[in-house]
Amino acid sequence: MQACALTVLCAASLLMISPKEVQTQETAEDYDDYGDLPKNCSVSESIAGGWVSYSEEGGEGSVLTYHCEAGHYVYPISTRVCSATGEWSAMRLANGRRVAQATCKEMQCPAQLQLDNGELWPRQQWFRLGEMQEFSCQDGFSLRGSAERNCTLWGTWTGSTPVCDDQADDCSNPGTPPGALRTGDRFRVGEKVQYRCRTGLDLLGSSERVCLESREWSGSEARCLAPFTFDAPDSAALAMAGSLSGVMDVTSPEYKKRESFGRTMRIGKDHNHLNIYILLDTSGSISKQDFQKARDATNALICKLASYEVNMKFQIISYATEAKEIMKITHPLSSNVAYVLQELVDFDYTVHGRKTGTNLHAALNIVYGKMAFLKASRDGKFNETQHVILIMTDGHSNTGRSPKAVLANIRNLLGYSNQSKDRGLEDHTAEKLLDVYVFGVGENVNKKELNTLTSKKRGEQHIFILKEYEDLGKVFDEMISDSAVTMCGIAQEAANDKPNKDYTRPWHVEIMTRISSGKPQKCKGSIVTENWILTAAHCFKPEAIENPGSVKIVHGRGEEKTADRVIMHPQYNITGLRHKKVKEFYDYDVALVKLNQSIKLSGEARPICLPCTKPASSALKMDPTSSCHQHEKALFHLEETPALFLTHGFSRKLTHIQTGSRREDCIKQARVTLTPETTAHLTEFVTDRFLCTGGSEFYKDTITCKGDSGGSLFLRKKYRYFQVGVVSWGNRDVCSTGDPPPDDARDFHISIFSVLPWLKQHLGQELEFLPITS
Repeated sequence: MQACALTVLCAASLLMISPKEVQTQETAEDYDDYGDLPKNCSVSESIAGGWVSYSEEGGEGSVLTYHCEAGHYVYPISTRVCSATGEWSAMRLANGRRVAQATCKEMQCPAQLQLDNGELWPRQQWFRLGEMQEFSCQDGFSLRGSAERNCTLWGTWTGSTPVCDDQADDCSNPGTPPGALRTGDRFRVGEKVQYRCRTGLDLLGSSERVCLESREWSGSEARCLAPFTFDAPDSAALAMAGSLSGVMDVTSPEYKKRESFGRTMRIGKDHNHLNIYILLDTSGSISKQDFQKARDATNALICKLASYEVNMKFQIISYATEAKEIMKITHPLSSNVAYVLQELVDFDYTVHGRKTGTNLHAALNIVYGKMAFLKASRDGKFNETQHVILIMTDGHSNTGRSPKAVLANIRNLLGYSNQSKDRGLEDHTAEKLLDVYVFGVGENVNKKELNTLTSKKRGEQHIFILKEYEDLGKVFDEMISDSAVTMCGIAQEAANDKPNKDYTRPWHVEIMTRISSGKPQKCKGSIVTENWILTAAHCFKPEAIENPGSVKIVHGRGEEKTADRVIMHPQYNITGLRHKKVKEFYDYDVALVKLNQSIKLSGEARPICLPCTKPASSALKMDPTSSCHQHEKALFHLEETPALFLTHGFSRKLTHIQTGSRREDCIKQARVTLTPETTAHLTEFVTDRFLCTGGSEFYKDTITCKGDSGGSLFLRKKYRYFQVGVVSWGNRDVCSTGDPPPDDARDFHISIFSVLPWLKQHLGQELEFLPITS
């Protein structure tokens, strides 16, 4: 999948004079002008049971990283930095004692220590990888959660926290996570429970929860994290997506059941304003490579968010000893994603110079100032705006005032500080219009401090501890547009375009028709609603129309559906020009397949957007009263408009739709398919209903292959995908030989715009179309 492009700029290096640059005749006085020359650190370090890698070949600022095999972790620390004196930074234990040699230790999982009204076995403090702990309940109590859990390679448990409950109290038993102890065994309205982790573990989530009048617990579930344990990127992505999709109100019914406390107002059609504040730690401990990874991850996040039907504005802040604004939310173009991304690309993080502290308070204070300004502007939108703050850091705040203090100001600005106090809630459960997410990266983060900053909402997770910045990119790449979202034209963006991942093209289907004689007819198609597939008419013989049960549709990860009806365009007639010596004529080459069973919409099976529909207007971020002509103008904005099609399964290919004056030159190449005996004019053969794609003097494009018929010709616009044509035929067959396409190779596709009345006739009950004029 074409991910949102980010041009990675090389940050300017600090001025450094190396020994190679010093001429041999220079004197001692010459060296004084430069100061002491930096020395390289040793690149022959080792670790028992693992291996070592180096950045910058051991020069000053180079990072040494220890690595261990899966299921093991580095002890006591995994990275060291080379100083100007040619020495690696010291390794110290928690008590401050220095250690000379790093080692690889086996990952372990903290045990479940407490199970009310139940039994757990075996009883021990730690479990090795692959070991199991089992749980059972006493008579009269039913088990909620997992009856057995296994210790994984990440040092975390499979399944969910076991709870034995008899449902006798107002709130259900909140349980106790592995590694934690709970005080409080009364679960009536107003009662509290408190959690603490065993020595050496950090508590994330809510340390105190209150049984509310709604008979739900305030806050988020507590968890205890060991120093060597990190969140797996895929689980973090799922948790983040579940939380943000609740804000965005773009989820499937299954996800909507996971209502978060207090979220009676959601970002949707009526309240669709979202302000995103992204805070990037750029302190001295952040290497150039890690900053670039953080920037790439931020880019991926912005691209994901931009695909939603929400009016968004972005504020991006880089913070070290001081905070610097990369993008101001008050800028007129703060909602223009392309502009925001360019500002991010252009930012040079070395502008912080040697001011390398971590002043998170300063960054949050900018956020507070912007929010206060927006509230004072009284444009009527502030009280309808969701504010999302995302903090990325590899350490803890060591410069400036407490970041918790300025967050209290932000919460007070939104009216939540007093509200929480009045209700006895210290965990910010009721903050409807504010979400604070924190991503701590690496082993040096102050988990306790970061946990005090995050939102804590029922059933959600707002703090994530990741092993490295590369994991941050994985989280943002996999989140949000994934399994929960059911809007048209959203695809899971694969960072490196993994062609075998069918969910990156969730509208794509394979169509197989089993005919009485010969091989099955194979074509492609696209999901346009949960009950309808759009494809090419020439994919079906008359017997398939008479016997739709012979048509199978394969979507997602191999799920099959059977056709209930096959509907050809009434004006399709492959023999329509036989009287003019044209063997095959593909005008109106479109068909719809009605499924006998609805497709369950998910991240692996989702419709593509059709132009001239209300969902497409939302995806294009146009006014609901926009016209079909405006859609066409927005999608075909160039004479050679870049477009995509799928071939050989899931491989995406780039082509260009030739429009305007270039279309005439494009369709001339169709003459090679006509015999000298034909009396048909070229414009009779290639009607106005065809889009022409392929090469030109500027491009030499790939062309479709046999079996690609019926697939979608689609565009990417506003980070969403729109089908503009149905693959019909081509004038050259080079796929069987593997040769590059000749200069005159062209493909022809039926334009969606040309068959809109017919589409509306059959899809109008499920898909709302714009007014269509002839």
